Amino acid sequence: MDKLLHLISLSIHILCVCGEGVVLMPVELAPIPCNDKAVEKLSRLAVTYINEDRSEGYKFALNRIANVHLHAQGPAGNVYYLDLEVLETKCHTGSKKPWKRCDVRPFMETQISGNCNTTILHTPEGYSYLYSYDCALVPDSPEKLQQICPTCPLLLSVDSPEAMTAARVTLVSYKRTSTMAAGLGVKKITRAAVQSVPVKATFVEYTVQECPEGVTERGTCQRLTLDSDTETAGFCTGSVHGDTNTDPDVQTSCEMFKVQNVDVLRPVQPQGHDLPENPAIPTFPPVIGGPGNDPQPVPSDPPFPTAVHPVPVDPSVAVNPAVPLSSSSSESAEGLLTEASDSSSEEIGGPVALRPPFNFRYQRRDREKRQALNNTSPSHHPVFLSDFPSGPSPFRSCPGPARYTTV
Repeated sequence: MDKLLHLISLSIHILCVCGEGVVLMPVELAPIPCNDKAVEKLSRLAVTYINEDRSEGYKFALNRIANVHLHAQGPAGNVYYLDLEVLETKCHTGSKKPWKRCDVRPFMETQISGNCNTTILHTPEGYSYLYSYDCALVPDSPEKLQQICPTCPLLLSVDSPEAMTAARVTLVSYKRTSTMAAGLGVKKITRAAVQSVPVKATFVEYTVQECPEGVTERGTCQRLTLDSDTETAGFCTGSVHGDTNTDPDVQTSCEMFKVQNVDVLRPVQPQGHDLPENPAIPTFPPVIGGPGNDPQPVPSDPPFPTAVHPVPVDPSVAVNPAVPLSSSSSESAEGLLTEASDSSSEEIGGPVALRPPFNFRYQRRDREKRQALNNTSPSHHPVFLSDFPSGPSPFRSCPGPARYTTV
C-alpha cells in the first residue's frame, strides 16, 4: 500500500502557476514512459525545430530521451516537457542536410554533449508547436581525451593566430580549385583544433560570405557596409599539416548554402540556315482528366499509438507543418516519405496548420508563417510552467536507450 501511495505521489505533482490573464490554478503533471511512440516522435520533431531555429554553431542530434512530463489540459491541448539528451554533429546549422543524416562528432575530435529542456504543445486539432527550449552543452575534458587518445588534436581558441592562419590558408587553397569561391572570405571561425604528434597539424572549421570589395590579409571581407550581403554563403572545413611557411599539406572542403554569382557561358546557338524564320509551334488540346487537372488528396500522417493515461486527446494525430520552402528540403517530415527521398523529415506537407492560441516565444526564422483556418479565437488557452519540471521518472524506460555509442 505504501508503494502504491508513493507511486501516486510521484505521478501527480501539484504546482501553482500564474500567467498573463490566468489565475492561480493547480497543475497536474503526469510522468510518461520514455519509450512511448508519441513521445519519441515529438522528441525528434522538437530537435528538428531547435535546429531550424538556431543560426549559429552546429546541429544537434537526439541521443536519448531522459525524462518526460505531461500536462493534459483538455480542450486547450497537451503540454509536453521533454528532457532530451543531444550530441553535437558536424553539420552547421545552415546546412540543408537533416540532422538524422549528419555525422555525430566522434570522441577523437572532442565530443560535445548536453541536454535540451524542451516544451511542446500538442493541440486537439493534431498540430504540434515548439513553445520554448533551453540547451546546455559542454565539451569533453582534454584530460579525458588525452588519457584515451594521446595523439588526438585538442581544441584551440577560435581567436588564436593559429586558427586564423589556418582558415586563411585553407580558403586560399580552396579558391584555387573552385570557380565559385573567388569572391568568398572568412566570416566566422566556429571550431579549431591542433595536434603536435605524430605530425604538427591544425584543423579549422569556419563559415564564409561573399566579399564584393575583396578580402583582407587575414582572409576576411573588407569595407563591409550596411548594404553589404552578410548572409552566410557556406561552411568550410580544412586542415594544414606541417609548417604553414614551408609548403604545408592543405586540404579543404566546403558546403555552399547559397548560389554564388558566377559567369555562365551561353551555349552556342545553331546556325539554322535551313530553318524557317517563324516555325509553326504545334498546339495540343488540353488533356481532360489529366493528373494535373484534378485536385489531389492531401497526404496525412499515420496515427500514433495511443498515449498513456491520462492523455485526454491522443497526441498521435499527424503533425502537419507549414508549407515547405522551395529553397530547401524541410527537416520536419517523416512518415510517408519514399525510400528514394533525400529528406529525413519529421513532418509531411498537409493542410495549413492552425496558429497557436497565443503568442509563442518560438518563431521559426525561415519557415513560412502558419495561417489560421478561421478568424475565430479559441476560448481555451494552454498554461505553461515558468520552471521546467525536474525529478526522477518512476518508469524504467527513462532515461531511454542511447542512439549513439559514446566513450
